[in-house]
Amino acid sequence: MTLEAHVRVARGGFRLDVALRVPPGSVLAVMGPNGSGKSTLLEVIAGLVPLTAGHVRLGGEDLADAATGRHLPPHERGLGVALQDGLLFGHLSARENVAFGPRAQGVAAAAARSAADALLTDVGLAGHARTRADRLSGGQAQRVVVARAVAARPRALLLDEPFGALDAATRPPVRAVVRRAVARGIPAVVVTHDLRDALDLADVLLVLQDGAEVQRGTPAGVVAAPSTPYVEQVVAGLA
Repeated sequence: MTLEAHVRVARGGFRLDVALRVPPGSVLAVMGPNGSGKSTLLEVIAGLVPLTAGHVRLGGEDLADAATGRHLPPHERGLGVALQDGLLFGHLSARENVAFGPRAQGVAAAAARSAADALLTDVGLAGHARTRADRLSGGQAQRVVVARAVAARPRALLLDEPFGALDAATRPPVRAVVRRAVARGIPAVVVTHDLRDALDLADVLLVLQDGAEVQRGTPAGVVAAPSTPYVEQVVAGLA
């Protein structure tokens, strides 16, 4: 199913006006300087921030439409969401956190635990399945957040800096988990500050600045022809 949105938000002096279309099985990466509206864009799609105008649709279904007042609650949107704050259940183990979504969908406990263990193995945390979330390091917790986002086989993925707390050794397996989830035919929006993530994962790169689009294209195309000083600086960081 395709994720389509025209997100318009006015919060204080900040204005966000962005349109996007993410087909099934593809990844849209979103980059931009701090304050450009990247996280707000994800929060609107997730249902955590209301639209001022515009709409959010998934598979032709309106998740939100400012014109009609429709606003489907976050838990009814069927999205796999990994925001920067993580919000793991600190008193639960890594396994219990990852299994939470499937269990809420009615999956049997044993099957949910087995699937959670498989995902934790995929992200390199097989030895921490029983570790309480509040005892994990920042990088370990981030990997659990991503595993939890994909565990319930969501209709779409929304990931905000999913690799930001990871070192060079742990990024590839986590990217692979995201890639396999998308390969099941779901759309994904990934906010990142690292152009390498976009080059590795994304079909399209959207660059925001001051709440508006300043460049859009394939990651390779953006690298070949940066259109703003910010994009030039990001591309120079690849050297």
